[in-house]
Amino acid sequence: MDTADTRTICIVEDDEAVRASTRLLLETAGYRVVDFASAEAFLAARDVDANLLVLDLNMRGLTGLELLELLRARGCHIPAIVATANYARLEARYHKAGVLAVLTKPTSSKLLLAWIAKALPRG
Repeated sequence: MDTADTRTICIVEDDEAVRASTRLLLETAGYRVVDFASAEAFLAARDVDANLLVLDLNMRGLTGLELLELLRARGCHIPAIVATANYARLEARYHKAGVLAVLTKPTSSKLLLAWIAKALPRG
């Protein structure tokens, strides 16, 4: 049976404070968390077996959406939640990239955890 502490959530966020606070929230909720300061750092990681991505949309270098599109093109269909301070009207691209939710920053802890629970239901 899959439990919260056996599932890994990867945070890809270039803002160090947001990344640290999100990591603390998710670890406190019982999730294993690996975080990355950029999409490129995530792509360079070798031994990450993530069950869910929590991505910043607007990062230097590859954006969160570009990262998802690249992963999908490579056949990786990991679920993702996107958080952004600058919501852009790109719903079709979000849907095609497999984004479960687009959350506006600052995102409430309760809302983020609710979306994660939908993405990773306890079985």
